[in-house]
Amino acid sequence: MPRFAANLSMLWQDLDPYERFEAAAAAGFPHVEMLFPHELDADRLASTLDDLDLAMVVFDPAAGDWAGGERGLLALPGREDEFVATLREAIKLATRIGTSKLNALVGIPPATVSSDQAHHTAMANLNRAAPLVREAGITLLVEAINNVDIPGYWASTVATAADLVQTVNDSSVRLQLDQYHAAMAGEDALDCLRTFLPLVAHVQIADVPGRHEPGTGSQPIGDFLRELDRLGYDGFVGLEYRPLVDTASSLEWMRTMDLRRN
Repeated sequence: MPRFAANLSMLWQDLDPYERFEAAAAAGFPHVEMLFPHELDADRLASTLDDLDLAMVVFDPAAGDWAGGERGLLALPGREDEFVATLREAIKLATRIGTSKLNALVGIPPATVSSDQAHHTAMANLNRAAPLVREAGITLLVEAINNVDIPGYWASTVATAADLVQTVNDSSVRLQLDQYHAAMAGEDALDCLRTFLPLVAHVQIADVPGRHEPGTGSQPIGDFLRELDRLGYDGFVGLEYRPLVDTASSLEWMRTMDLRRN
């Protein structure tokens, strides 16, 4: 089965950020992921990962004014230099802590920006970013996020995000397939996986509705994980869900769900 990475932006939210690393290690996770580690002290972050023998497999570069409602810079005209600056800072941190993948959030373009303008901006930014991440030995990810959770997010379907990746046509730019967001957008995550697997470099899961742990909703996540295995996916699966009760009990699905191949 694919290797699981604990998402420390959603799991153990009752703990402070550094305690979450300790909790993940204690729960047996050697791999973690999170949204914005640049908000932490870089020295303490690096030493925490080293001391606990943890690897952070992916994180998101700064995504604009998050508190003000921004959700990424990739498709925002006029913010190109800011996007590159945040990417350079993310590459610097990723190189220091050994992270090999960065997820660049596409963003919510202003109402005055047309879809064509957003697409053009995203492509220009990806073409500018590709040699930067390639030189650093890092893969840049593009992710679809549904418009129920984030209204106006430009790449709201897996097909839209995949089109960006296919059009840039660079092995350093790949797709992050979030099964939850696909389902919330009305897509079949299994179909998306089968269609776009050659582009997929990272996967995340959560059940629908509620974005809780597998087994709390209607999604066939066991089938999805078995299909990842059958198709030969060798990357990580991020547990990016909000525990229904608490993180400890939410991890029981990993023990009880039948993840064997059909």
